Amino acid sequence: MILKIHMQIALQIIFSMFDEKIGPFTWVFYPKDIPKYTRSAVSGVTIDLFTYSKKISDELVIMSFPQVKKKGLVKLIEWKDPTRRGGRREATLSILFEEKDDSILYKYKDDIEEKINEFLIDFLQLIKKNEDKDILRDKLKLFHKNIQEFLLKLASQELQFDDNSKQFPETHEQSTKADFAFKTIIIGDPGVGKTSMILQFTDQAFRKSYIPTIGANITEKNIFLYDTSFQMILWDLAGQSKFQKIRSLYYNGAQCVIIVFDLTKPESFESIRNWYSDVKNNFPNFNEIEVVLCGNKCDLEEEIQISQEKALSLANELNISYLETSARIGKNIDKVFDDLVNNLISKGKIVL
Repeated sequence: MILKIHMQIALQIIFSMFDEKIGPFTWVFYPKDIPKYTRSAVSGVTIDLFTYSKKISDELVIMSFPQVKKKGLVKLIEWKDPTRRGGRREATLSILFEEKDDSILYKYKDDIEEKINEFLIDFLQLIKKNEDKDILRDKLKLFHKNIQEFLLKLASQELQFDDNSKQFPETHEQSTKADFAFKTIIIGDPGVGKTSMILQFTDQAFRKSYIPTIGANITEKNIFLYDTSFQMILWDLAGQSKFQKIRSLYYNGAQCVIIVFDLTKPESFESIRNWYSDVKNNFPNFNEIEVVLCGNKCDLEEEIQISQEKALSLANELNISYLETSARIGKNIDKVFDDLVNNLISKGKIVL
């Protein structure tokens, strides 16, 4: 049976540049109705990434823009320009999308990046020639159309398979007010599986390729225990040290913390004390925060280098709970969040 698709993936594309006098600004965008505040916020945040590290300038990265309630795939671009201070020009191409569409954009990130790179070959030549903005906007319009059609085709293919249909539903449940809501931050070294754990929890989608998180990604999901609804607001924080200043700003207001390490990478386990101290130093009410330690990738049995006994010993020393998880097969992912709620209830922090 052919499934009839009633799906629209709303995309907004913003091309931003840096000017030595006015700073970050939007050069061209599509569609035309993108609010000025959105354009300014995205241009400012994405151009500022160049101040953190040049190493990420060739990667397509995921960003969250909570101020405009969007997520984005962002391409950082630079080229030689002897007329500019420093001899280079900096720009970003941002594709903004809604929270409900994040699974398919994450899953096909590599394919999208390939299309972005193809588009930029000709588009950047026009930028360098200071082409008329109407022509540039027409190019963005066509690119917008091609990307949207490409994603809709992929979504249609996904819906042909029962196993994947839940990842890309034709309709999305409307958010309902939960009885309780908790801000939960997920931290740990880069590449330990934080984002994949969240995707497994919220969408049953495991992402094999590693996409570095920039700043924070925010998702949410309601769980139901004891005839009560609990809204878990999940903040996936960037693990790279260069984002420490940004990361600490996102700690405010959290009730729960999940610290993740990779069972196959001892160096990520050695970082746990630092992550724990970072949290402790940023919470004046630390004793009221519920913290859980997760050893992820337990499905890779032959590659595991951190024993359960060693991890439990550290968890006991820090007086926090410990679970071994697998984002790939979903082992203990739901249990992590159920346990957080149960611990809050048992300690009297939630009264049902």
